[in-house]
Amino acid sequence: RNRLTLVLGFVKYLLAITFIEKGDMVVGKGRKCFFLIVLFICAWVIYNHDLRICLGEVKKNKVLPINVAGIELEVEVAITPEEQILGLMYRDTLEGNEGMLFIFPKEQQLSFWMKDTRIPLSIAFIKADGRIMQIESMKPYSLDTHVSREKVKYALEMKDGWFKARNIKVGDAVKIPLANAGKEETRGER
Repeated sequence: RNRLTLVLGFVKYLLAITFIEKGDMVVGKGRKCFFLIVLFICAWVIYNHDLRICLGEVKKNKVLPINVAGIELEVEVAITPEEQILGLMYRDTLEGNEGMLFIFPKEQQLSFWMKDTRIPLSIAFIKADGRIMQIESMKPYSLDTHVSREKVKYALEMKDGWFKARNIKVGDAVKIPLANAGKEETRGER
């Protein structure tokens, strides 16, 4: 959003300088034409980027292998604030074992909603030690918030009913490989 604000500010500037009059003389046609072409290119880039997101053509995040109560998965990870804000929004499908793991720097109370999320999801809130503390179902497009009851470090979103179908419940462990000072470490035991 900050990038979009910056681009829109640039476009506004281009519009302003394109149509400025200098004294009695209007800026030359060549200069106007150049700025209008640049303006068109900027608008096209913004439009296509936003259109791809809205059509579900979202660039997938990095994938991380994890183990949920003995089930091996490879899930996308959302680490940066931008990745976490976008999450699984605008996606039309989520296959059997696909999901997204949200990783936060420290344990904290987390809150999720389903604005612009087209598919029903289940979310598991997970402590830093890998224990699942809470599992909830979330409805598409809902603005209801789903808040962790305890401070947690991770949240795992999967297709709705995924945890129940595999008999995964509160207290089960998620093994998440973490890079820690150049060493691989695993959190959580079943």
